[in-house]
Amino acid sequence: MSPQIPTLEQFLGAPLPEIQAVAPATIVWIVEGTRRSAALAGVAPDDYARWSALQMNTCVGMFFEHGVRHVFTQFLSPSQFAEVTPNYRERLFDYVGLVAQDPEILAPYVEHGWRVRLLGADSLPELRPHADALLAATPRGRHTLWCSVVAEPEAPWNELLRAVTASGALDREAAIRALYGEDIPLATLMIAFGKPVVSPDRAPPLITGKMDAYWTQRPGYRIDEREFRTILYDHLHVRRTWREDKTGRDEAAKETRRAWEEGPTLGLGVRLGPFWYPSPTREP
Repeated sequence: MSPQIPTLEQFLGAPLPEIQAVAPATIVWIVEGTRRSAALAGVAPDDYARWSALQMNTCVGMFFEHGVRHVFTQFLSPSQFAEVTPNYRERLFDYVGLVAQDPEILAPYVEHGWRVRLLGADSLPELRPHADALLAATPRGRHTLWCSVVAEPEAPWNELLRAVTASGALDREAAIRALYGEDIPLATLMIAFGKPVVSPDRAPPLITGKMDAYWTQRPGYRIDEREFRTILYDHLHVRRTWREDKTGRDEAAKETRRAWEEGPTLGLGVRLGPFWYPSPTREP
């Protein structure tokens, strides 16, 4: 990009190599509301899992094409394993199997040399065949989709402690290698859905650096290139307000007094039918 800060429109229209040069190496991507997304798209309940996986591939491909090398995403969460929805919990491992075995879902990873790695098999033996199948189908590449399956909230910590104990790791870098099998740059960007919540099953242990977090209210795998570039622009330019010399910085707040004295509380919400939705805010 230009040494000067570009406008948003310039960033949205910039050539792909310029975006690739400044994109974070690692992001955390928390997707929820996949059944809601399928319902809104008119997809039958029995078809939603496969449809969602194909939607996921479209988004992952866009991330990789824009320069991201590692995408950590929560594939199944403790709340899903706790459901009593008829014929749902029993099929969760079948949903994971789709990614490991369906030729159409695997195709873009094999074609482009993208890896898919399944996290959680140490705690859930049922996942091991799927994890091994993904390792065999996508053995190498510069881009990796890390899919976590977490049935119990404490499982990520238990796996971390076992890996560190077995390896004798004494620093963060060594612990990352012990847990994930390789060096991974720390994540500096998180894109999530719904309620502003952070937990170990959402943001995996060790790889979360100083992350800028963004929450969309579009359920499922719906993020597109324009939305991603808009988030990148904010992450790279709008939030970069720190400076070494803060002389006069505090006084500048007087020019926008009402914004600071009457500002909203981010995270408050309202009920939208059976769902939570963020309270609307107004521009200061």
